Amino acid sequence: MRFFKKKPKQADAKQVFNYACFLLARRNYSQKELLEKFHMRFIPDEKIFAAVFEKLEKLGLQSDENFAESFVRGHPNWGRRRLEIELKRRGIEEELIETFLPTDISEIENARETLAKKLRGEKVPNEYSAKQKLAAFLARRGFSLDVIREVIGF
Repeated sequence: MRFFKKKPKQADAKQVFNYACFLLARRNYSQKELLEKFHMRFIPDEKIFAAVFEKLEKLGLQSDENFAESFVRGHPNWGRRRLEIELKRRGIEEELIETFLPTDISEIENARETLAKKLRGEKVPNEYSAKQKLAAFLARRGFSLDVIREVIGF
């Protein structure tokens, strides 16, 4: 059995707004993500989309600022670099990203907590190869080399 992608349909502002509310009831979306969803479901009409975004922002249902804040709060085990990449990918502006990224001190704390979860209460091993594996783990999470050195003790 094959499933075919539905063709986009012509929509009015009410349908687009209702679809946006349906999506936002499940989780927070950035404007770029919502726009991508709209383009998949509806024939692109930038006037309608702009009006819907304006109404959503006016009602306080969607804003990139709230999205960025909740995204950073929702990913405490990620480093500054990974958070920055993910927020850019979701269409958040540079200035807004810098506002919500963790500071160096909180990033070190986040890295220590992440490492503690990984080690399940054990101490950081003394073997160089084990430290390398832990450093690679933290690097994949987006922590900087300086933070990794501080936490692991290279």
